[in-house]
Amino acid sequence: MPTGLSFPLLRRRALTVMATALLVCGFGSTGRLYADDLSPAMAGQLAASAQAIAVRLGSVWHSTDQLAGPLLGPLGRMHLARQVGLLEQSLGASRQAGEAWKAVAAHARRLNDTPHLIEALDRSVALALARGDYDDASALASELLERARRLGLMRAHAAAEGYLGVVARRRGNLEQARQHQETALALRRSQGDRAGEAQVLMNLGTVHRDLGDFARALELQIAALELRRTLGSREKLDLSYRNIALLYREIEDTEQAKANFEAALASSEANLDPQSMAGALGSYASFSNDIGDAAAALTMAEQARAIDASIGNRPYVGLENVEIGRALIRLGRDEEARAVLEQALATGRELKHREITGGALLYLGRIALRAGDEPLATRHLDEAIQLLAEAGLKSPLSEAFAAREEIALASGQLAAAVDFAHRRAALREELLGTRAGRQLAALKSRYERADAEQRIRLLSLTNELQSLRLNQQALLRNFGVGAAAVLGVLLLLLLRRYRASHRLNRELQSKNAEISAHEARLEAANAKLSTYAAELYQAAITDPLTGAYNRGHLLRQMEENLRHAQSAGQDLSVLLIDFDHFKAINDEHGHQFGDRVLAGGIQIVRQWLEPGDLVGRYGGEEFVVLMPGRDAAAAAPIAERLRDKVAQGLTALAQSRRALTISIGLASLRASGAATLEDLLGAADVAVYRAKAQGRNRVVPYAA
Repeated sequence: MPTGLSFPLLRRRALTVMATALLVCGFGSTGRLYADDLSPAMAGQLAASAQAIAVRLGSVWHSTDQLAGPLLGPLGRMHLARQVGLLEQSLGASRQAGEAWKAVAAHARRLNDTPHLIEALDRSVALALARGDYDDASALASELLERARRLGLMRAHAAAEGYLGVVARRRGNLEQARQHQETALALRRSQGDRAGEAQVLMNLGTVHRDLGDFARALELQIAALELRRTLGSREKLDLSYRNIALLYREIEDTEQAKANFEAALASSEANLDPQSMAGALGSYASFSNDIGDAAAALTMAEQARAIDASIGNRPYVGLENVEIGRALIRLGRDEEARAVLEQALATGRELKHREITGGALLYLGRIALRAGDEPLATRHLDEAIQLLAEAGLKSPLSEAFAAREEIALASGQLAAAVDFAHRRAALREELLGTRAGRQLAALKSRYERADAEQRIRLLSLTNELQSLRLNQQALLRNFGVGAAAVLGVLLLLLLRRYRASHRLNRELQSKNAEISAHEARLEAANAKLSTYAAELYQAAITDPLTGAYNRGHLLRQMEENLRHAQSAGQDLSVLLIDFDHFKAINDEHGHQFGDRVLAGGIQIVRQWLEPGDLVGRYGGEEFVVLMPGRDAAAAAPIAERLRDKVAQGLTALAQSRRALTISIGLASLRASGAATLEDLLGAADVAVYRAKAQGRNRVVPYAA
């Protein structure tokens, strides 16, 4: 060793040399990472290049740490690991960055270096959440929380509460998640940390969405977006836009959902962030599949998969493979869909991910059913139903019930078919009720905000009016004091006071007129709200496609009429109408054509009903006609007329290669011996299945 250098100085020089070597090795190919206009294709290339560099950087760091560790000592090794962690994190390499920050935490614990330990724990939790390692994230966040409380570190305390809230939500502990996020929000606000506050508002909005408080969720997400805009930073705007888009997707506001998905994509492009672009593309692809735009869904899901595969995000690759399979099935490319769904199934089983596994099995079952392999379809769909029910995924679960009903009907298992039909109808009614409630909550939130703004403006005007009145009173008091003065001064003061009072009165009249105008506008807004409420109630009891009553309102009307018939000793009949071969019609011509068949057929039914009869949608392609006061003999010719008129009227839809007809099951209160509405509908159900078994396009009365 040269005599002129101390050992600590050698350590510092060695650390500088090693950090420089890491920079050179890690960024020797940074030219591949440059892009001034990020596109999905470029995002995939950037992500792949970043991962390659991250792997090389990690390898160099491990070699350097082993060779030069004794020379650097614990402090030097900690600083070297910290630089590596920052570099790996900037490259989006969560696994490699997590290793580096855990090394920083280990060295900091040995050195009792609290600032570096807090930083390492904070970054390690965020990286564990990004990888989906919730056990690791929970343990690290708990350590961060314990140390932050003990040392009184408010920002670290807030971060730990937020992380624990995210873990709790992803594990389904929603109330616990809400409590953590509320605590984090209070801490962020007490510290004046507006960027942290925006993050907590977004996380809290997601919790309220999962709790079903849709209006509060939308309010929090919009507040987070507005706060981030005021900060002047575009960071994480894409997450806010994407969360708002998902909320509008839930209430089927297609226009607003599209606008916010587009904004999320634009934000991720502007920030040159491949990972956020993949998230936006994947969510947008799922939405496009839901609204039937299979071509766009396929393109976006493939782009998202390419990026996530480069990053190594396997859960998202599995979800994107499911969306690719959905789009390919809709496009008629079943063999390609089968291959990609088999990949998704393997990923889902390995990761024990119910959403991926259930989705892949559902669409593999659909493919097997279209190929005529009913045993394989049944196995896939039964397992899918179990997994989707456990995960609470109601929309795909309803689709799985429909496919199982079709298989049971084709194989002659009428009881099983009826069971699946009832389960699907109940689930569809629940979905419709939930969606209507969310729409009402969103509408209520908008008008409550507008009403609050009107009230604030009105209160401000009232305060101004009160201030003018107080000023006027003060002037009058001053006038009384001046009356004791000399007569000449009194006359002068009187003149001045008169002019001021006159001016104040004019201002007061102007303010009163302004208040009256605001009150009139508020009354108009309230009247508009009442109109919207009436329209929303009508929408809540009506099937939007056919104009018939929806299931909930239909059942309430039937219960009321049944009680009346029983108390009055009268008969009552129901017709259960089922559109023949409706699944095949949808498969051959698409759901839009199927919707036209349902809407046209029910329009014909409504035209030919007798006064006092009503029709409602019972579920899917099943409708019920209620005939108060009619027995089976009186109802039969009406049913036959409806069947004939629908068959004639639907011939105008010449696209179909098969006749468009309906089968009708007839049941009356007396003939069926029913004591309850469930018994009466069950009798009609049996009758309509007999009609289908006898060849369809016919009316079959119930016979015990």
